[in-house]
Amino acid sequence: MNQRECALEIIHKTISDSSYTNLLMRKKLEELPKIRRPFVTALVNGVLKEYDFLLYQFKDSIDPKTSLKNKIIIAMALYERFFLGEKEYAVNNEYVELAHGKYDRSFINAVLRNTGELVKSEDGYINESLPEWLYKLLDRQYDEEDFRKILANYKRTPKLYYRINHKKAKFTDFEKIEVISDDVFTCEENLLASPYMKDGFFYVQDLNSAGLYKHLDLKEDDRLLDVCSAPGSKLFNCLDIIKPENAYANDLHEHRLKLIKDKAEVLGFEGINYLCHDGCDLKDILDVRFDKIMLDAPCSGLGTIGRRPDLRYHISPSSLDELEEIQRRLLDSVGGLLKEKGILLYSTCTLNKKENGRQIERFLKDNKNFRLIEEETIINEEGDCFYYAGLLKEYNE
Repeated sequence: MNQRECALEIIHKTISDSSYTNLLMRKKLEELPKIRRPFVTALVNGVLKEYDFLLYQFKDSIDPKTSLKNKIIIAMALYERFFLGEKEYAVNNEYVELAHGKYDRSFINAVLRNTGELVKSEDGYINESLPEWLYKLLDRQYDEEDFRKILANYKRTPKLYYRINHKKAKFTDFEKIEVISDDVFTCEENLLASPYMKDGFFYVQDLNSAGLYKHLDLKEDDRLLDVCSAPGSKLFNCLDIIKPENAYANDLHEHRLKLIKDKAEVLGFEGINYLCHDGCDLKDILDVRFDKIMLDAPCSGLGTIGRRPDLRYHISPSSLDELEEIQRRLLDSVGGLLKEKGILLYSTCTLNKKENGRQIERFLKDNKNFRLIEEETIINEEGDCFYYAGLLKEYNE
């Protein structure tokens, strides 16, 4: 299997079966030499980000009988030509060969030869290759400046960011890295298979996510509950300050809790308290009270589309409604577990305001003993978009 065949298979399964691209790539890239894998990754993510716009270029040439495979082949060829700058004749020949049968090859060849330049649609959602409902939701909820920032974020080429484990390493232990903040660095070389990674000197974490723990105003002896903890990176951030024996990591699923345990062992964090419960039930299960609670709630993930372009095929308006109910129940459950003068940090990686600020407005209306101390939606081109709100419990009811 060559690079383009591999990419074609991944894209086809993503669109036809709503499969998760990262899982498909993890498996399929094993079949290729390491030197060829970055091209496949860039091609898959690029085509998924531009797919609807690429289809628009040859919309008049297709009909209901045109196979999904042929559409994807043409879209891939156009992406290489217009976004990667490859020569037309070379790309056309490569992609015609991916088709099976004389008719399919003739059809693809004709479409590619007749596509001379990219044409914009009058519909913005097509140009951005987003579902119409999602494009309109973001346009409605954000002003023009932030809306454009979000669209730019969705088109970014994502970087790998590494969060240093201060218990084991210093930035000076590494060569050829770019230090981004007190905690985060990048490197042109992929470090996922490096001895440093295996020894727990750092772990992968998004740039914007890595700074959320600072809004908890942690003290060394604070007792902390991380309600929806997996994969655990936000909890590990906090262990630079608090004692592991005062940290409680909860997750609904045992296999996800094991991910935290395994990573904590590599990083050298011993003594964490592990819980496996539905976060909505914690108020009826725990008799412990906490100084700080971190609720990184399940959400629609609309802030991660720049890194996860396949998310377009997994979300729907109805799924957003279901998540809003879960978030409401989680907030109501954990608020009672917080000590007086404690801080509850609510966060999501979505941009849907119903899951963000409006959840907090509703919670504060129902819980007069809490006060909003800070709130921000982080939108930039460097990492995932995030929302967080810090809530102070002023008194016990």
